[in-house]
Amino acid sequence: MALHEKCSFADGGPVFLFDSGEQNAEPLLPYYLQEYHGLSATMRLAKRYNGLAILWEHRYYGDSLPFPVNGNTTAEQWRFLTTEQALEDVVYFANNFSLSSARPNAALNGTDATELAADNTLHPSNTPWIWLGGSYPGVRGALLRVRNPEIIYAVWASSAPVQSQVDMAAYYKAAERSLTRNCSADWVAVTRYVDDTLANGTADAAADLKFKLLSARNDEVTREKAANSSNVSAAGVLMDPLNFYQYYGFEASLLPFCNVLETRNFTITPLETGIAATSGIESALEAFLMAIREVNYDAIPGSPDDPIQDRSWMWQYCSEYGFYQRGDPGNPLSIETSFRSLERFQDQCNAAFPEGLPPAPAVGNINKYGGWNMTPSNVFFTNGEFDPWRTMGLASIESNSPQRTPTVAVPRCGVAPEFPSFFGLTHANMVHVSDLRVLLTPDANHSDFKTVGFYSPVAQEPFYAGLGLFELALDEWLPCIGRPSQNRVSSQP
Repeated sequence: MALHEKCSFADGGPVFLFDSGEQNAEPLLPYYLQEYHGLSATMRLAKRYNGLAILWEHRYYGDSLPFPVNGNTTAEQWRFLTTEQALEDVVYFANNFSLSSARPNAALNGTDATELAADNTLHPSNTPWIWLGGSYPGVRGALLRVRNPEIIYAVWASSAPVQSQVDMAAYYKAAERSLTRNCSADWVAVTRYVDDTLANGTADAAADLKFKLLSARNDEVTREKAANSSNVSAAGVLMDPLNFYQYYGFEASLLPFCNVLETRNFTITPLETGIAATSGIESALEAFLMAIREVNYDAIPGSPDDPIQDRSWMWQYCSEYGFYQRGDPGNPLSIETSFRSLERFQDQCNAAFPEGLPPAPAVGNINKYGGWNMTPSNVFFTNGEFDPWRTMGLASIESNSPQRTPTVAVPRCGVAPEFPSFFGLTHANMVHVSDLRVLLTPDANHSDFKTVGFYSPVAQEPFYAGLGLFELALDEWLPCIGRPSQNRVSSQP
């Protein structure tokens, strides 16, 4: 565990803990605690309520490594990377943390818990600890509020996929829903044609198609190299336009591609029914690959590769979370290749970790806290309308979800809205974690995915809407600190 702190603290002020989740915390410091080139919800709240802001780093990420993380990390060493262990880190820290101004000469030294709590104004029994996190950190906040309501008093969980599932074919449904009619029709048709040709066509036809696909991404690929590539690698070219969808949505990341595709690089007038329906699948494929070349997603800079982060998160989803984003040939609108199968994901997990994994991810370790049916009190859930992870969140509209609806009515402290409602917002047209930071002056260096290549806020409204509603909630909840009802958590079977 590593942490960074920033203080606007006055006696009685809350502790605001922002969780960096499945990544190194250090790169987040300038944005979430120092508010470089914008504002963060964590610091706005800390300043408004005279609180202490902490940036939390998860075990097995960044500098918080109990063991070296690489291909030689053993099953015995991996066994300490579990949801329960990581949640308990927070509990231990909160129970033992103090500032010199709050408790002179205090340290994490095993002092008697009763004595420590009585003598420390920052102990959760004396001051509220408020959690903020997006995506996996949002899940952790919701779980902690259910698991340890005496520690975490309130939570802002943004884009939190609280329902763990091995099969997450629903991941790309958000993108499918956002596509224009013609772009959707052509993408579906091209994907099915490619899958069928690679699976059932002749060897020569498959080799020719692989070369066309891989050449669209890299014009230096040889025919021999293309022929020897796997079906999933070749068909994966069709998914290149989705690389940045999670954070930038349709308008910024997919619309430029769809425009080039449907106009054949602005040489024809687009048709509502698409190219495949009017000119045939070969024409649609040609136009599709032209658009891949023109937009050139493969050349867009992404986040620097972090082998520690990649391997640690892979252990977590292989062991407990699942979230296998497979193709779904049964979905008539699927734009994801069917070669991305559940079996392929599990084989990858088993190859990376030959020992120590369960036969399938133990999603029950997460869902025992309620999953889609959880009803924690003092938790504010926000989602983006077209966020792929919304499918596993409380705002999911998938057919197998409970179809819950958010309410902006602030519930009383310690009381959850009556199921199936939950306290929260769904930001229209937004995507993943679009509300915990805001750019005051958006520019290409901080908001254009073509130059940034990693998460940056795409709109200002979600930040101010979310922050304003959470402040209203805290104004209602904070005066209750210390009352018996503060830690009440209802549950839904």
